[in-house]
Amino acid sequence: MYILGINSGEYNSSACILKNGQLKFAIQEERLNREKFTKKFPYKSIQKCLENQKIKFSDIDYVTFGWNPSNHMSRFNPLISSHRSYREHNLYTLSDNLFNLAEREFGSFTKVVHDNSSFPKVYHINHHQSHAANAFYMSNFKSAAILTCDFRGEYESTSFNIGRNKEIFKLDEQNLPNSLGKFYATFTELLGYKSDNDEWKVMAMSAYPYSCKDEIKKIQKCYALGKNGKLELISKYFEYSNFGNRNHFYTDDLRDLFGIKKIEYQKKPSIRQIKIAKALQICSEEIGFHFLKHLYNLTKQKNLVVGGGFFLNTVFNGKITKKTNFEKVYIPYAPSDTGNSIGSALYLNNSILKNKRVRLNNSPFMGLDFKNKEIELAIKKRKISYKKIDNLHKFVAEQCISNFVVGYFNGRIEFGDRSLGNRSIIANPLNKFIKDKINKSVKYRESYRPFAPSVKVDNLEKYFDTEGDKTNNYMEKVFKVKKRFRKDLPGITHLDNSARVQTVNKDMNIDFYKILTEFEKLSGFPILLNTSFNVNGEPIVCTPDDALNTFYNSGIDVLVMGSFAVFK
Repeated sequence: MYILGINSGEYNSSACILKNGQLKFAIQEERLNREKFTKKFPYKSIQKCLENQKIKFSDIDYVTFGWNPSNHMSRFNPLISSHRSYREHNLYTLSDNLFNLAEREFGSFTKVVHDNSSFPKVYHINHHQSHAANAFYMSNFKSAAILTCDFRGEYESTSFNIGRNKEIFKLDEQNLPNSLGKFYATFTELLGYKSDNDEWKVMAMSAYPYSCKDEIKKIQKCYALGKNGKLELISKYFEYSNFGNRNHFYTDDLRDLFGIKKIEYQKKPSIRQIKIAKALQICSEEIGFHFLKHLYNLTKQKNLVVGGGFFLNTVFNGKITKKTNFEKVYIPYAPSDTGNSIGSALYLNNSILKNKRVRLNNSPFMGLDFKNKEIELAIKKRKISYKKIDNLHKFVAEQCISNFVVGYFNGRIEFGDRSLGNRSIIANPLNKFIKDKINKSVKYRESYRPFAPSVKVDNLEKYFDTEGDKTNNYMEKVFKVKKRFRKDLPGITHLDNSARVQTVNKDMNIDFYKILTEFEKLSGFPILLNTSFNVNGEPIVCTPDDALNTFYNSGIDVLVMGSFAVFK
């Protein structure tokens, strides 16, 4: 049985395919059409899913989407439903009128019924149920508390759930306009950045060592925390009529609160911007822990899984086990809307069809792979010099210890927002100048932004304060670098002595693990600087041609693809 999962029309379109409940392939459309965060329908991704399984679209049994438009019929709209313009509008107006006759309680999905046996059955899964399913089923926990949190689903902004074996039960919810995702997006724009794009930059600014007590007090005027985990955004500070052709999420009252007359992007942020960003992070964490306290009181579970775009906030994620009663936390490699292709497919398989739940391979390396023959052909086509490397792992480690920046391309591409060792730029974390070099001449981005370390999983607790976490496979959490190693590792130690760590194990990525082993022999540290293989504003590279383009358009010193090395 095949299920094709799709995310489209939202942040970062994607597609995946399940075979008998097991995830076989997943890829983001941006990697193929080269449009960063594209919302276009993922035709190319779907085609790659079919090619991977050597099937036709007619072989697909079910298609799922991580959004349920039927929820928008739950509120009768006489302006539309009393004035049908075209027969095609019956799909909306007839249903709306019928629902106006009864209680309009909607479930977790909508099934599109048709009588074409050669076309798959189509299910639209509620947005937050898709987030919950992505987190819970990929965790392989038998039971867990589930928190989802983002800007918005159909109406929801936060949902409180519990997962037990194949079932996910919603316990509570919070709807727009009271949204933590909207709260963070609004302040992102207030600081001159682009929402749904630059939240990482704002989070990175929060590491500066400035006092922000006054800014915290001002931000706390913008929201209230109520009983039972509730959040209320104070309406005068947030723009609500901003869907479609909006200008911004903040209001003049919010600008006046901070005395901001003109809002514009600055590559080098001011001290005032930094203080607001730091206060924003602190207040966002206050709200997030308010939600988690309520969830724990509802479930009394020790296992926690989370989903939704807010949980790309790795600074918050790294504090969960320290500041809550939850003992084990799973954060999927694609918690944002990108992962709802996977989440919607898993929800159908387990919660709706009631198929036997299978233990999932939760490796993020789910995309395209290119063999040496294809890589060599791409290099030869450009008539450039290259050489084949006999001991690949040792060669890469030697380039890094020599302070060269290496573009590393190997194996199946990662799914999600982060490069985890197959489409990565890697370098020497012991070099105090390496961060500035990569920001300035490779990534072309703001100088204050940090880079992540990749470390062999068995050495995680030696170098980082993890509060008991044994793995961090997807760079999903930030930990402190241990004090005695901070001077040794300036390339990956952020302004507040933190690092967004990735653990590397043999089972998930044997080649990257071996490179770290070879680097340890040369440097004494099983750690490398690891950032995504792209330049600012472009998607992570997917194909050998993408890698060559980025190599020649950036300050990367050496490109290693498969068994081959290309130099400038």
